[in-house]
Amino acid sequence: MSKGMMKTNRMRARPSAIIVMLLILALPGLASAQSLGGLFAPVKALVTGLAAPVLGTGPFVLNFEPTPNLWAAPDGAQPAVWPDAAMGTMVLYLYNGQTVLQFTLTNARPNTIYTIWTVFYPLAWPIVLPAGSIRPPLDPNYPNGPPGYYVDAGVVAPTASMNAQFTNGMGPDPGATFATDNVGNGYVQITLDYNILGNTYDDGPPVGNKVLVTQCVVDSPGPQSGPCPSPSNILRVTTTWLRKYIAQVLPEGRASYCANYNASDPASIYWQCIDPSTVDSQSGNGLPRVWRFPFDHFRLAAHPDGLTHGFIGGNEGEHVIDMVGRRCQLTNNCP
Repeated sequence: MSKGMMKTNRMRARPSAIIVMLLILALPGLASAQSLGGLFAPVKALVTGLAAPVLGTGPFVLNFEPTPNLWAAPDGAQPAVWPDAAMGTMVLYLYNGQTVLQFTLTNARPNTIYTIWTVFYPLAWPIVLPAGSIRPPLDPNYPNGPPGYYVDAGVVAPTASMNAQFTNGMGPDPGATFATDNVGNGYVQITLDYNILGNTYDDGPPVGNKVLVTQCVVDSPGPQSGPCPSPSNILRVTTTWLRKYIAQVLPEGRASYCANYNASDPASIYWQCIDPSTVDSQSGNGLPRVWRFPFDHFRLAAHPDGLTHGFIGGNEGEHVIDMVGRRCQLTNNCP
């Protein structure tokens, strides 16, 4: 993917502790995570808990854990100011199906661009870097992702809203992107248009396509797992998020779940499913539904080349994973 320069002087770190406190004071009434109800009964039957739910009303605080990379300076990265005291803290406020995300970083690499990525494949723990690698390994017991994951979905997705305007790295990535100051401190706040802590097929972070944007669509409800069977349709979509097609919805629910379903046209099942709640009453246009899945962990990536990489995370040598934020820290079931 092409990459573009991020101008660090536009995104200087701010006094993070003060900003966190101001937002805490400004958001006293934020409610707990929304379950995004209103699904018709057959689809509800398909929706199962895919991960341990995060309980409580929030705000939720996720303390990131360092990787061995933080004590090194691979690929020309700036050495961390004080790796033994480096801290990354994510605070999440959930309300009306949205998420306000704050992230504060201290004592990390100075004058460095960082991005945060949402990862769906399980992380191998404890982190032991393979020889010659700076990438924290994934759990080898799940080579195709966690149980129930989608065959067409990528390993990671950007921590950004579904309406974020990605430009393939030509400029700073939208979403959780920030730069540290000369003592390794940085801060970012974004609002996501979904419940990032959701754990069902219709509630939670959206998954992205693999690098090759093709999707297997079968006239069978629910997500597709395993090789694409025959007969089936291989559809190509110029998209970032993995779309949901009408054919992947139970027949009895298609009319209410997909605004553009046409029962008189058999071929319409291979259209992308438009969410009725997003349809404009004047134009009739709406947004496609996308597949969701609970995240396993976040990755804090430093970019020593001073560039961000667009929707795809880039090559291993182009970023250094300094910290991870594991979901299990919020559900108290970490190994």
